[in-house]
Amino acid sequence: MKVKGRKFYILINPYLGSWVALTEKEFKDYKKDHLDSLAAENLYLRQLNQTKEGRQVALLFPKPANYPSVVVMNVTMRCNLFCKYCFAECGPQRTGDMGEKVIKEIVDQMLEMPETKKVTFEFQGGEPLLNPKAIEFCAQYAIKQAPKYGKEVAFRVESNGILVNEQIVKLLKKYKIKIGISLDGPEKLTNGARVYADGRGAFQDIWKGIKFLRKNGIPIDGSVCTIGKHNVKHPKEIVDFFHQAKIGFKPRPVNILGRELTNNMAPEDNDWYKCFVKMYHRSKEIKAVNFSIHIFEENVYTPVRDYICLRYPCGAAREIISVNPNGDVFPCDGFKGVPEFKMGNILNESVIEMLQKPWVNKLRNRVAADIPLCRQCLFQGMCCSCIYSCYGAFNDIYREDPSHNDRYKIFIFLIREWLKKNLAKDSKSKKSKHLNKKSHNIPTSYGRV
Repeated sequence: MKVKGRKFYILINPYLGSWVALTEKEFKDYKKDHLDSLAAENLYLRQLNQTKEGRQVALLFPKPANYPSVVVMNVTMRCNLFCKYCFAECGPQRTGDMGEKVIKEIVDQMLEMPETKKVTFEFQGGEPLLNPKAIEFCAQYAIKQAPKYGKEVAFRVESNGILVNEQIVKLLKKYKIKIGISLDGPEKLTNGARVYADGRGAFQDIWKGIKFLRKNGIPIDGSVCTIGKHNVKHPKEIVDFFHQAKIGFKPRPVNILGRELTNNMAPEDNDWYKCFVKMYHRSKEIKAVNFSIHIFEENVYTPVRDYICLRYPCGAAREIISVNPNGDVFPCDGFKGVPEFKMGNILNESVIEMLQKPWVNKLRNRVAADIPLCRQCLFQGMCCSCIYSCYGAFNDIYREDPSHNDRYKIFIFLIREWLKKNLAKDSKSKKSKHLNKKSHNIPTSYGRV
């Protein structure tokens, strides 16, 4: 890899996503096992030296959770919108609201969950604000029950914001419920996908809801910005919009499930990468709060893997479960519209029993080694093939992520950016550079990227 006229060799531990940049001389010495003590120690500190013994991988990455601490409660499958890419195919035509019996069972079972200190109840749908009674009942009951189990509880709602009114504001304030609002950028871009059943764009109504929340002192807890053909070519406009609106946002590609299978809104190969790079530069330039950049940077620049959708095993049926209005339980919110992945019904069996089912346990332990293309990838330790996205694209959960080519390029781009900022600016330094100080003894792959 050449950066500012200097050549670097990138050594990567594919299993843990560790890497180090070497000069040409250091690389030759590494191959001959002639690195000086300082350089060798730096490789060791970057998890790349195979000669150290007695180190445990557990020191680097803690054991994944065994029991979920987050439950997505789909309190209704009804929705006042008819978004073109909705993976759950929600809309005005859908029926089914969550009742008190299901809510009580969810709350009690989540509070009984072993190894958890705090339980987060996230209200989704459909449009969850179509069923505010369910949200209030859940909050009341959970707050009442939590002390019996010695647990903390938190609440969040993911909404389109259209139904926000004084009643909703009082509800959010009373139970300290955070609210996220989904938007795809400025009006023209949002209206390209987030529409009513008659095709009318929803932006103005969403924006009214945002203004009403702010007028009443309710902050926006981030925005999911879905990237598809309707907005992928407009990264600068998206970043500028959210920055000016003072809303942190998480851009992510369209999920290939549900209505997307008909409308084909997902970005073309390479478009998500190009969009990410332009968003990266613009976000850095104006200091916009872009959560996706933080997630990718964390995975590339540190040993931390906090984001449950970008690590192996992922958080499905581990940190998170999703429950439909009738009590059907799914590994994560992406599967809420896929009956083949129903783990069971919470009214008939416990979540703990569901987690022990062979097929669920296999899904919970799905790693890169189970996926032919992923097991060959240098960046498997930084990444994860989304279970429901690859199922939607290939009808097989043991396939690569549909956007794997884009991610591969994003990882290389971020390594190059780090080199520009850290190594290339110090041309006189003879020290190998490293980013963190954890260790293990797993073999290394190396090559030019």
